[in-house]
Order: sequence, then C-alpha cells, then structure tokens
Amino acid sequence: SLEVEEAELQPKISHVESLKIVSCDRLNRLPQVLHELIFLTVMEIDNCRSLVSFAENNLPPNLKMLKIADCENLEYLVDEKEDNKSKSSTLCLLEELSIVRCPSLMSLSSKGHKNICNQLQLLDIDRCSKLSCLFSNTKFPITLKYLTIWGCPMLEYIAEEFEESACLESILFSGSGIKSLPRGLDKLIHLQEILFFSGLLTTSFRAFKVIHCGNFGALPKCMASMTSLRGLSVCNCSADVSFPSEGFPANLTSLEILNAPKIYRSLVEWGLNRLTSLQKLFIGGGGCSNVVSFPEEGTGMMLPPSLTHINLSKFENLEFMFSEGFQDLASLQELKISNCPKLTSLPKKDVLLSLGYLSIYRCLLLKEECSSDKGREWSKISHIPLVGIDGKIVIPRESD
Repeated sequence: SLEVEEAELQPKISHVESLKIVSCDRLNRLPQVLHELIFLTVMEIDNCRSLVSFAENNLPPNLKMLKIADCENLEYLVDEKEDNKSKSSTLCLLEELSIVRCPSLMSLSSKGHKNICNQLQLLDIDRCSKLSCLFSNTKFPITLKYLTIWGCPMLEYIAEEFEESACLESILFSGSGIKSLPRGLDKLIHLQEILFFSGLLTTSFRAFKVIHCGNFGALPKCMASMTSLRGLSVCNCSADVSFPSEGFPANLTSLEILNAPKIYRSLVEWGLNRLTSLQKLFIGGGGCSNVVSFPEEGTGMMLPPSLTHINLSKFENLEFMFSEGFQDLASLQELKISNCPKLTSLPKKDVLLSLGYLSIYRCLLLKEECSSDKGREWSKISHIPLVGIDGKIVIPRESD
C-alpha cells in the first residue's frame, strides 16, 4: 500500500534538502512522510495528474520554494476543508511559489485562510486558464516582492487593496483579464516596475505603461500623489478606460495617450497646462471624431510652456491648429503630425520660431498647403532647419 511505501521511504530520505516528483499518477496528496523532512527546503511536482489540492498542514515544515507544473487537475494549492482543525499551516513558510500550466487551478486556497502564504516573497503563475482568484478573502501578503501572472484570462482582480507596509517591487502581467489595480498603489514605496503586456517594461517606477489591455477599466485614483512618476502611457486599451478622479501628477515629463478618448476628453477638461513639467506629449486621436482643432478652440486649453516635443496622430476630423493654445512654447523643438487627413493649417509662425524639426506624414491637405510653390503654410515653416513630409526631406532642399 501507499502507506507502507511511505514508511519504508522515510529513513532513506530523511536528510534530503531538495526533492522532485515527476509523472506520479497515483499522487493525489503529498505523502505524510514528506511532512517529517525537516531539511527539505525545495520541492518540485511535475505532471502528477491525480493531484487536486494539498491538505492545509501537509507540507514539509521548512519548505521555502515550491514549483508545481503540468498538474492538470490541480484546483487549489490548499483545500481548507481538509485538516480544518488545524489553526496554522506550514505553507505560510513558503517564500517562493511557482505554478505553471495547471489548467484547472481556480485559486490558491478554497476559502482564503489568513495564514496561507504569509511569508511569500515571489509568486509566479503561468498559463492557468481557470484562475479567477489569488487569495480569496485575504489581503495581499505584505511580504510579497515579485508578482508575475502570465496567461490567466479569467483573473480580473488581484486584490482589493495594497497594505501600506507592502514590499512589492515588481508587478508583471500578460494575457490576464485584469480590469483595475488595487487601491493603495501609492503606498508601494518599494515598487520598481509595472508591466501590463503587451506593454513596455519600466526599469523603475518613474514610468507607468498600460498598453493593449482591452479589459483595463480605470487608472489608479491615487495617481496624483505618485511624486516619483515621470512617464505615463495609456495606449490601445478599452475605449472606456477612465481618467483618475484626482488627475495626473504635475511632475510628469512624458505623456502618451493613444486611442483613449475618455482620457483625452477628461484631460482637456482637467487642464493639460497643469502638467507644468511636461516635455513630451504624444496624443493619438482614435475615437475623438468630434475634435476639429488642437488645442480645442473654446475650451481655454493651453499647452504647457515646458513642452519640447509634440506628436499628434490619427485625428480623423482635425482641421486646424489653434494658435492661442500654442502660446509661450519657447522651448518647443519638435512637432510631428501624422494621419490627420482633414488638417489644413499649422499654428501661427510666431509660435513656431523655436522649432528645429517638423514632420508631416499622411496629411494630404496639409502637405499641399506646405508646398514651396503655392502653399499658404509655406511661410510658416520655411525658417525651420529640418522639415520632412511623407518621409522626404523638403528643408533643407537639395539645392541649398
């Protein structure tokens, strides 16, 4: 029997520090003998098809690292209906937990016992298609430093709130259904990087990028208090992704908004000029079919004087650049405009005097107006050292 085999095995492995169990179809629970291995700190379980969950107190007492892979029927790491008389769990000693390709996994625990994983520092869950909950009714483990979730489309929320003392340094997501981040993101003083893939990795928490996340519904409300934040990108997410109620941090130096019409509209109302440190502005007008001028005439919107680079793209009904909004841009060095088919005019020449580079791409009407032969806009751009139209350098001219 399995019990006899366990008894015979115990003296042979009593000093084992690392153990790997592979393709054991009879394994539906961890053998009790493993709970007596006080030296065991690392364990891997791979391709054990009968394994559904662990009993709450059935892990080795000093286990620090656990990796589970290709256990197709694993539903919970801990099923708390088992051994429910136990008030504590050795599972809480785990520091690193990795669960990979376990398609039946729904949650780490069935009921959310508060002691589960309370020493966890690294959590990596990869391609667990049914995962819908991480910690059930519990709060996020304050010891967690690294959180990586790949290929878990059913997971919409990771927690309600981050603890003020949380140690999180890295949050990485890909292929998840995450709709919003927990409250308290501004409390994560150790946070170095956030990635929502398909997104771009940030090397420190000076940048926040959310790209191609169709389910992402709201930016963190606390964004205005993120004093270290310098770069913000929201690109090609849900059209309903909303602007944070407290606004953006005034210390932003780079802002990229693409195909996010609600954020663009709210940004206009909130006041782009309030971003007094902004140097680079990239606005894509997907979904902004009612915008006919930039900045929008009648809104009182002024561009921040600190701007050095402006990139406007895909405003399908944009007709003209409103010169009043370009006042005091003495530091503006670069202006790029692309895919604005109805645009016919640029700002007045006197607001473009500092410009060193102008690029116009796929703006047919504006291209005609900027012709050196008969274009009405030529006088506005002739002083600019470098001008490119549809990929061709028109200033300086070859004969110059």
